Amino acid sequence: MRLVNLLIDITPLRESRAFRYAYAARTATVLVTGMLLVAASIQLYDLTASSVAVAALNVSMAVPMGAALIIGGVLSDRYDRRSLMLWSRSVYVASTLLFLLNALLPQPMAWPIYAAAIIGGAASGISVPAMISATPALVGRQHLAAAAALSGLSMQIGGVVGPLLAGALIAGAGLVFCYAIVLAGVVATPLLLRALPPLPPLAPAGGAPSKQGMFHSFIEGFKYMLATPLLRGLLLIDLAAVVFATPLALLPEWGDVVLGLGAEATGALYSAPAAGAVLAAVGSGWTRSQQRPGRIVIGAVLVWGLSIVLLSASTTLYASFLALAFMGAADTISKMMRMALVQKHTPDHLLGRMSSLWMTQSSLGTAAGNMQMGLVSRWFSPSVALLIGGSACFLVGGAYALTSNSLKRIEGGRK
Repeated sequence: MRLVNLLIDITPLRESRAFRYAYAARTATVLVTGMLLVAASIQLYDLTASSVAVAALNVSMAVPMGAALIIGGVLSDRYDRRSLMLWSRSVYVASTLLFLLNALLPQPMAWPIYAAAIIGGAASGISVPAMISATPALVGRQHLAAAAALSGLSMQIGGVVGPLLAGALIAGAGLVFCYAIVLAGVVATPLLLRALPPLPPLAPAGGAPSKQGMFHSFIEGFKYMLATPLLRGLLLIDLAAVVFATPLALLPEWGDVVLGLGAEATGALYSAPAAGAVLAAVGSGWTRSQQRPGRIVIGAVLVWGLSIVLLSASTTLYASFLALAFMGAADTISKMMRMALVQKHTPDHLLGRMSSLWMTQSSLGTAAGNMQMGLVSRWFSPSVALLIGGSACFLVGGAYALTSNSLKRIEGGRK
């Protein structure tokens, strides 16, 4: 296999002008979101000297985002997806402006930070399903795996660069300047999205889009997922992996107590999954020719579980970093293949709801996984918690590998 075939496939960027604009908007959003979270967390801690207050900031973003994801999924299957992205990202501009105005006050307050986080979380929840469900129309279903790889790359690079850039700006020019840079990036996003063509959802075969109530529309999408073995398998295998083997809550304790290296080591551990994810995304070109994408998802879950088992036995920063990097790489490969499969095998009029279900499951599953790891660690030890979680994840992947099911049998573009 030639080296060029291992590199990330940039065909969607090369062939689709609309996707180039959408990708630029997504990249800008991911970058400034990472900057904004760090800046708001630092400012809030300076105001309150409380880690609980900082944790509440994440809750303030996550709860409205979870609710908005469900609503946004239904709206994305009813209305023009370009318009939804434009309006939601414009609301996000207002939330970012609130962060900046509060920072400019002689005595900044905590409550505007929470208010801005709530508004921004809800706006993101509306825009994400619209962007994901619009992707097939932008690149064609034959390029969904490549589009997912490119999206994963921008997300992981933003996850590394955004926080580092925010820290450097706050330490240098100051918090207000950091918020100003974030605002500039947020304003650029709807301007880029304006270049997209109209993106209305396609009507289901033989009829017009459903106009039933919001709740019943969501239930319709949920029932479709349950009744479709492939989609159900994709959701369940990822849910098992994140619930059993998400180690992020243990990293501060791992760096400080297990490795005995303190906060500097903890920062390196947090960057390790993103570093592995970037490398996996850059070298994802091999996935474009795979005829059994479901088996790649299963293999990625096996590697994920094994990585956490190896982390449980690591006693040095180098070994721990490598284990977490392998986990991040496996997660990214799994995520890009799952995204492509969901988009390829879901009717267009249900894509918004499937996207919202996938994102909600990922968000809530990750939170549950961190809580599970924290509780088991308290009862036993961090090493035992990681060993149990990693082993459970590996067993789930093994069960899928040994069982004849739709995920294992999926071939190329056919069910």
